[in-house]
Parts: sequence; C-alpha cells; structure tokens
Amino acid sequence: MTQVLKKDVSKTLSPVHYGVQSQQEIVELILNCLFREVSFTTSSHNVKALSSGDYNHVASLTRIPVRVVRSVIAKFLVKVVYFRRFLRKYPFLNYTQQLKKLQIYLYKIYRIAPVFDYKRAKENARILKLKLKNMCFFPQFLTQIALVLFVTDLNDTQFEKKMIQTNLRLICDCSAYAFHRTRNRLGLN
Repeated sequence: MTQVLKKDVSKTLSPVHYGVQSQQEIVELILNCLFREVSFTTSSHNVKALSSGDYNHVASLTRIPVRVVRSVIAKFLVKVVYFRRFLRKYPFLNYTQQLKKLQIYLYKIYRIAPVFDYKRAKENARILKLKLKNMCFFPQFLTQIALVLFVTDLNDTQFEKKMIQTNLRLICDCSAYAFHRTRNRLGLN
C-alpha cells in the first residue's frame, strides 16, 4: 500500500492569486480577520475549536479558500495553546518593572500572531512603563502585555474594526477583572 502524504497547504500556496505579495501576508490577513471577526474563546477562558461556519466566514471575508484558512488557523490555535501553557507555568513575579522582558514577550506574541504593529507596541510599552512608574502602580506582567496590545490596536488606523478583547486577553492569559481594572486606573476607556 502506498501512503499519501498530506501537503502543507500554506507552503504550496501561490500568493499571486490573492492580491498579496507573500505567504506571510496571507497568514497576517487571515489572523487579522480572525482576531477582529471571530471569538475563539470559551466561557471558561480557554481556546475553543472553531466551527465550519467560522472558517467559512473568515474565508468569505478574506477571499481565500477554506482549506487554506483552516490550515492557518489550526496552526495558530495550537501555538496559542502551547504559549498559554508556558505562561501559566512560568513565574513572572520579578518582571513587573522590567521593560526589556515586556518587549521580549511582545515579540514572542508577535511571532505567534502578527496582528499588531510591533514597533509601535514597543514604544507603547515604554510609555506604559513610564506612566506606571509615575503612578507607583505595577499590575501583573501579563496584564501589562494585554494593555500594550490593546493600546496599540486602539491607535491603529489601518483597521476600522478593533480586535475582540476576549481574543486579546486570551493570548496574553490575562483575566478580565485585572485587564479592566488596570484600564480604568490608567484612564483608557
């Protein structure tokens, strides 16, 4: 018997057909649409498996075949699950005041989900650290990451629709209470 090897659809994709320059741009387009249109969180704040309707919705908005969308999103969700496991097992007690660690974790999140402007996020992280230092208020490290991503997306003029906050908090493993408490304390409404 011969075995059939499944091809990785995202590797064999021709980017010319979809009006973008590279495969990385296709991945960014799909993930941007996913973050802004579909919630991939459960009520218990875990990653959920998307329905075929969700895949079809993202495929219709991006005009990319469903099989490609399914491949990209499935890889992304697996990466998110592993990243969240890492975040839960690693202690962040000493990093609440360190800007360099915050920028490193922003880069890790950017590698998993390139849905925000990384250079702008680094600058927002620096500004956030200065503001928190002046207020003598140091929320948890993962809450700071979620706030930086929120502010970066809030000020992004490239997209009309903003990211769904539950998706943003899920990838940073930040609770809703801590996120909104810190947002209100900083005056970000």
